[in-house]
Amino acid sequence: MNGAFIYLIGFAGCGKLTIAQAIQMRCDCILVDNHFVNNVIFALIDPDGKTKLPDQVWENVRRVRAAVLDTIRDVAKPGRTFIFTNELLEGEEQDRQLFLEIAELARHRSALFLPVHLTISPVELARRVVAPGRAERLKAIDPQAAPTKAREREVLRPHGFSFLEIDVTTTTAEEVAEGILAGLRKMQTA
Repeated sequence: MNGAFIYLIGFAGCGKLTIAQAIQMRCDCILVDNHFVNNVIFALIDPDGKTKLPDQVWENVRRVRAAVLDTIRDVAKPGRTFIFTNELLEGEEQDRQLFLEIAELARHRSALFLPVHLTISPVELARRVVAPGRAERLKAIDPQAAPTKAREREVLRPHGFSFLEIDVTTTTAEEVAEGILAGLRKMQTA
């Protein structure tokens, strides 16, 4: 195997980072959490986790992300496994393009590509989004906005790709990590 790209896609607050860390404890991989990229810029502007950020912030985040992905493509050791996390939404063209960019990078590296579509109940999402430590990590912390978004929007479905769909409402990060790694092992033997 030439490594793998595991792509955790879900609403802010659903537990993507916690799941990714649980996977990291079980296998040798590099975590490219969305806040690993975002916080290079976020740390410079003092966000409050509730106020909408200016468009210029997202353009700067895109430039940081491009440098990260270029480094993975051109410099990272062959055979490495990466875990990516993002909140990608249906109907957002830039989100779809980012997804396709990660998929293409996996193809370029001849790596297995496993998107994971995470779902969660709006009530549980509202509870999690205010968890201790989120504000310090410059993450969204608005308990009203998160469930509203979950009711009105849908997380991007990886149309045209084989993917896992996991409801994280009542499962632990460890259980989800085990399910993802089982799915990856199944792909390796197929």
